[in-house]
Amino acid sequence: MLLLSLVTDVSGTVNDTPQQVVTKYNNYKTICTGLGYIATQCNDEQRGSIAFQSSLKGNLENMKTYETVIFNQVSLNEGNTYNTTSGKFTAPVDGVYFFSWTTLSDAGKYFITEIVLNNIPIAYNRTDGRGRPNNSGFVMSSSNANIKMKKGDKVWIRTHYNYGQFARGGDRGEWCNFSGFKL
Repeated sequence: MLLLSLVTDVSGTVNDTPQQVVTKYNNYKTICTGLGYIATQCNDEQRGSIAFQSSLKGNLENMKTYETVIFNQVSLNEGNTYNTTSGKFTAPVDGVYFFSWTTLSDAGKYFITEIVLNNIPIAYNRTDGRGRPNNSGFVMSSSNANIKMKKGDKVWIRTHYNYGQFARGGDRGEWCNFSGFKL
């Protein structure tokens, strides 16, 4: 009965301005929350942010063909969408997502990767120091991709063919990273 009277009162009168209706709604929402009612989601809508930031702690060497690059350290995982065991991001809702990844390799070595959506390559990243003499520093490159995803779709970084010779992640995971968020 209380809820019915609240709904009737929130709808307001013909003379209520839009701001008055919003104010009434917010007041009643506060009252309902105080009484223990929990807001429900509509149409499988995800509430809150969807964003992650992961990095590679340590180095990777001589990876297999199309092997998943697992960024094993997470500093942000809003929505709990990135899995450090599988190295995969899973979309909690339909939408367009932005992804970025960076890899570092040594001079004389290479680490070529691709971002994939459900095993289909979308974009590539070539970190190739083969033209540089050994001990002449490092090479680094970054790539980005906007990907339209359905709920449950997966995105991850993997080696492009067998070109995962060497990636330097660093002792703290400061050089190679993978991040993303919902636009």
